[in-house]
Amino acid sequence: MKEFTERYKSYILYFFIYFPLGAVCPLIGQYLSSIGFSGTQVGVVTAFGTGAAVIGGMFWGRVYANSSRKRMVIATMFILAAVSALVSLAITGFLAYTMIYGLLYFNQGPSHGLCDSVVMDRKENFPAIRALGAVGYAIAVFICGQLAETMGLRINFVIHAMAFTIAAFIIMSFREPVNYSKKQETGEAITIKELFKDKDFVYLLVFSFFALGPTMSNNTYFSFLFIEAGGDIGGVGLAFLLMAGSEAPFMFLVPWLNKRISTEKLIIIGCAAGLLRFALYAMGPSTGVLLGTFFLQGILNGILLVEIVKYFGKIVPPRLASLSVATYYALGNSLPAIVCNLLGGAIMDAAGVRGTYFFFAVLYVISMVLYLTLGLHRER
Repeated sequence: MKEFTERYKSYILYFFIYFPLGAVCPLIGQYLSSIGFSGTQVGVVTAFGTGAAVIGGMFWGRVYANSSRKRMVIATMFILAAVSALVSLAITGFLAYTMIYGLLYFNQGPSHGLCDSVVMDRKENFPAIRALGAVGYAIAVFICGQLAETMGLRINFVIHAMAFTIAAFIIMSFREPVNYSKKQETGEAITIKELFKDKDFVYLLVFSFFALGPTMSNNTYFSFLFIEAGGDIGGVGLAFLLMAGSEAPFMFLVPWLNKRISTEKLIIIGCAAGLLRFALYAMGPSTGVLLGTFFLQGILNGILLVEIVKYFGKIVPPRLASLSVATYYALGNSLPAIVCNLLGGAIMDAAGVRGTYFFFAVLYVISMVLYLTLGLHRER
């Protein structure tokens, strides 16, 4: 019974750490617009948040790698993110809100990467566990979309805080992860400089910059695309339920696919789905088409969000794995989201939301060219 409980704690944890993202991220643009922010200001706020996540990833990644109380580090990040979400409800000024949103992401952004390290260190079924995160995200978007229609968008931040508080209690019930820093013969602390000596690590980081920026920023701008096509907030919730919900089946499917197609080749398939998706969005399709093509997000995120993490864990020594994943979340996930949020908001003001999605499609073309020319498609 104890073994059963330990095994399924990870599934429950991932449900609750992605639930807060589903509660806030897809409708953050609508919330900021409701308190008077322009498209460019929406881009600045969300870009600053992801910028703070970059710094937070470097800070918390090193703290975690060298700490003997790793569970406490992650739980602290969850609680600080929850408190920041609640504090943000009392703020409507642009500069002040930008600061508190940055604090929220400083703690929230790196926490998911560190949880990935915990799960992979425990040798558990990462794709299946990550799929529960997609389920949590999808359910949160749908529930919060419906609640926002009747109670207002502020309720989403309360739900965000509650979910992260639950996650903090769950992570504290885990066994303490292995402390690799104590196993080093030199006794020196693990540093990020070691990672950047690995050529493949750097190449994969550059590729991730172009491939994942549009995926992250879609959470901010999709609601504008859907509403422009004639939809409403409740419809946005339904769309994200379908899109994020479709990620879970593909994540469950990844281990089966890996027996036939390597991680390196699967990533190419995920990128192709991303290019098709954002090129279609750039054409300004109807709400029916947007809802009907929900599965493209499942293919894209279901493959990339699992396989890229596994790829980073594959190309570095075990003792560098946690710092590798945290650095990826900071520089290969959060940093490109800064660029896409900033430029996406400015492009939306100048050329409409369809222009933003054309920009995202171009980035996917670049990512596929880089992946092939840098030789990342070759099996390790």
